[in-house]
Amino acid sequence: MVTGMIEEKPLFIEKQLTRWERPGSPKPGTAFVFIGNGRPALTVYEGQQGITHGEFIFGKYTSYYEIDMGERLLFFQEDLPSCDVLEFHAEVKLTYAVADPAVIVRCARTDAGNFLQDLAIDVMRRASRRYTYEQTGEAENILAKKIEDEVNDKGFKLTRPAFVKLALDETVHNLLAERRINEHKFLVEKEKNEMANNIAMLNQTARLDLKKARAAEVAPLIRNRDWQSLLAMFDPNDPADEYLRQILTVLSDQRRNQEAIDNKVIEIALEKGVIEPHELSALAKALIQDKTGLSDKAISYISEKTGVVCEEEEIEVPEEFSEKKPI
Repeated sequence: MVTGMIEEKPLFIEKQLTRWERPGSPKPGTAFVFIGNGRPALTVYEGQQGITHGEFIFGKYTSYYEIDMGERLLFFQEDLPSCDVLEFHAEVKLTYAVADPAVIVRCARTDAGNFLQDLAIDVMRRASRRYTYEQTGEAENILAKKIEDEVNDKGFKLTRPAFVKLALDETVHNLLAERRINEHKFLVEKEKNEMANNIAMLNQTARLDLKKARAAEVAPLIRNRDWQSLLAMFDPNDPADEYLRQILTVLSDQRRNQEAIDNKVIEIALEKGVIEPHELSALAKALIQDKTGLSDKAISYISEKTGVVCEEEEIEVPEEFSEKKPI
């Protein structure tokens, strides 16, 4: 699709030389090009002297052309291919003038507007297919530069920088804009999710490190049965200390169960005569505790069951136990 505005003013006019009228200097904004008898073209610019009287009399030139050297404006629109499946819609404006009148005459450039328009379209089509719609700005500069270079090689010159504006069809442009917005939203959401995952991993790592640190503190206390220190570490208002409450509950239940078992063992031992009542002195109690690991409460329970209080005189108490009072 090509639409545009092309000036219809003639680029040059051919004139015949006669013996009765020798051309003078070109009018402002024009130039003369003299042709004849296989001689090289003679270009005469505004303010310069034309052919000599002898050249005129002896007919060395048979005709001449008056060239319009003024500025001309060319504006047109064209659809151009791109690197992807989309098309550029190009708006082009060229302000130009004749640079070499002899070339214009030799090549018969009578229709400068159509000639330059076709030239510019061909140049742009060859170059635009290398760029995507995302490279519009770069493509505009490259196309303008290539047009200038081509125009200068064809006897014309641009009096102002070439103007090239590339755009997309409005519907396509809106679709692409919506796609870019969706891509941006996707990237933002992805970044938010990655950040949330990183924070969750950091929190999990921190909780594991805390558990390891608390375990390192609690394990020796449990191993040494330091229940007072373990209890001092327990904070009922801290959810993280819930596991300490569970440990203390389990240990308390185990301790009560063990005391009941110890008491039952002593009852059976007394009934069967395995342990005599008089052995429940301070020394006997120490020996039983050392051999059986029974608690003080278990030993006291035996004394209560038997109703026997052992006197110190009944057993020789070693010196290291002499300060202990009988039960």
